[in-house]
Amino acid sequence: MFKLKLLLLKNRIITIPKDHSLLKIVFVSLLSFVLLFLTFFFVYKACRFVSIFPFGDLLIERGLFLFFFVIFSLLVFSSLITSLSTMFMSKEVSLLMSLPISQSSIFNMKFLESLILSSWAPVLLSIPFLFGYGVGKSFIIWPFILISLPLLAIISCSIGSCLLVFFSLFFPMKKGNLFIIGLLVLVFPLFLFCLKFGIFKEIPDQPFVFFGKLIDSMGFSTHPLLPSYWFVSLIKFIKDGNVFDGVFYLMVIASNAVFFLVILQDLGSRFYLSGIDRIESSGSHSKHRNIFVFTKLPLFFLPKKFKALCSKDITVFLRDPVQIAQFLIFFGIIFIYTLNLPRSPYKIDIEYWKNLVLFLNICAIGLITSTLTTRFVFPLLSLEGGRFWIILISPVTKTTLIFQKLFLSSSVFFLISVGLISFLNTILATEKIGYFLSCSMIGIMTIGLCSLSVGLGALFPDFKNPNPARIVSGFGGTINAIASCFYVITSVLLIAVPVQFYALNRFSYNEFINKLWFVIGMFLSFSFLVFFVPLFFGVKGLEKKEV
Repeated sequence: MFKLKLLLLKNRIITIPKDHSLLKIVFVSLLSFVLLFLTFFFVYKACRFVSIFPFGDLLIERGLFLFFFVIFSLLVFSSLITSLSTMFMSKEVSLLMSLPISQSSIFNMKFLESLILSSWAPVLLSIPFLFGYGVGKSFIIWPFILISLPLLAIISCSIGSCLLVFFSLFFPMKKGNLFIIGLLVLVFPLFLFCLKFGIFKEIPDQPFVFFGKLIDSMGFSTHPLLPSYWFVSLIKFIKDGNVFDGVFYLMVIASNAVFFLVILQDLGSRFYLSGIDRIESSGSHSKHRNIFVFTKLPLFFLPKKFKALCSKDITVFLRDPVQIAQFLIFFGIIFIYTLNLPRSPYKIDIEYWKNLVLFLNICAIGLITSTLTTRFVFPLLSLEGGRFWIILISPVTKTTLIFQKLFLSSSVFFLISVGLISFLNTILATEKIGYFLSCSMIGIMTIGLCSLSVGLGALFPDFKNPNPARIVSGFGGTINAIASCFYVITSVLLIAVPVQFYALNRFSYNEFINKLWFVIGMFLSFSFLVFFVPLFFGVKGLEKKEV
């Protein structure tokens, strides 16, 4: 099976030049390189800048602990969700179980697949971060530091998969509500742990007290039992020239990776088949209800086929516990972010810092929305899969289908993003002009992001893949993620730069008004292009595609 997977991967790599033009490959490669380089450059400059302050080195060290704690947590949750779709809910597993293949071989192959799918992005992002830190602190990132990164991913994915195997014994995964409740029960202790150790402490106004409290609030990430602590300790000892202690922590990471793999192998051999059996035998015994609730809403301006398709998409989403779990995790991150804001020192008199907080909030909500649209909107057309021909023989054209996906996604995410930025503005007591500006920018960017995701999803469909995580990880999903982040960051910078320069008295009022109207025009023009260009090429591409 491993040879077959390698052969499939080899064939997929070979067919990339045939399936995609050279321009597309060069474009994505260049954008990926630029993103990684910017990560390296930002970390390098940040280390150089923070080091000049009295608390600089300590703050950088705690920031490193915090960053890899986040990476470790992200890997655990990512592996939990990815393993659910690859190890338990994949149709391939049912086929493999019917073949004369040992249970352990199937489990090991699906675990390796889940490990690669869930960890490649965080590990790849960590490499320029490490090199930026190494250059910024003037020491060499030794090869065994990079070797320990995959070991950290193995530990994280093993923990996530162990939890999932154990979890499958108690919660039937086809009963989505029970599974989501169980997942929340699993995540809630982590939230209490972070709450107890001071993430949400109030921030005082005095600078030295502020840095003291800030460093103290990061203390939870330095617990010696955390794998992220071992990894950062390895880096710290290598930086200080203490190679012996660094190798010791490398051995700690390697031994724990083997330890968790042994535990996972034992759990898999004992309970994996039972978990698969529970999935195959579980089902909903509730009475069938009319799922076309959307068609009964008083939206007279929409055609009936629009309402029917929207009802179908909503029902499919609600029946997939994996997507619901991922959606809830995103909202958990937003919830943690919003809890910090009332305790932040926002009520200050300096206009520059008030504007900075405002635009950082706009950027944060925009990036979260771009992540949500990439994850949930981009695969919408591809998830039609083998059922796409049924839609084509109905009185629904491909163009109508694309605009229906755009309408549904824009409606949902517009309400979420604008409602969220309005809530943040309310708790921060933002002035009226800032309130209007932030809501307008987020509303326009949300519609642009949805159009971008729908257009690129139509231009790069993958009807053969039923797994949305794999669809997003493909060529088109990568382009969509990079383009979405670029659109959000560029839009925020267009408006933020002249506003901040005016706050620093670099412009007169008349000059500021002229420049502000100019950048607003640029932002609207840029958003217009983001809305129409991908949609135009997506419609053309899907019309020409044979299904």
